[in-house]
Amino acid sequence: MEPSPSQKMQSLILRALAQKGQRKAAEAIGVHESALSRFVAGDGGLKFEQICDLFSYLDIHPEYLGDGEKTTIKAENLRALRILARAAMEEGVCL
Repeated sequence: MEPSPSQKMQSLILRALAQKGQRKAAEAIGVHESALSRFVAGDGGLKFEQICDLFSYLDIHPEYLGDGEKTTIKAENLRALRILARAAMEEGVCL
């Protein structure tokens, strides 16, 4: 069974939190770690602005939370792809 969009979003957020650390994330958005823990547990704990700050700190953008038909990559990766594509076109390489 395919995970729901909500489950995918939760998974994305939890992976990012695990990677960066919950304590560091709480410090970055200016809340106590217990407030972030309550939020993760589904017991509130964060204001809307703090949730937006958390997503920003975790490098999660609304485009990532779409229906799966879009793919979003970081700007630096897009620039690299453009450079490679131009080089391939100049050399006559078909991708």
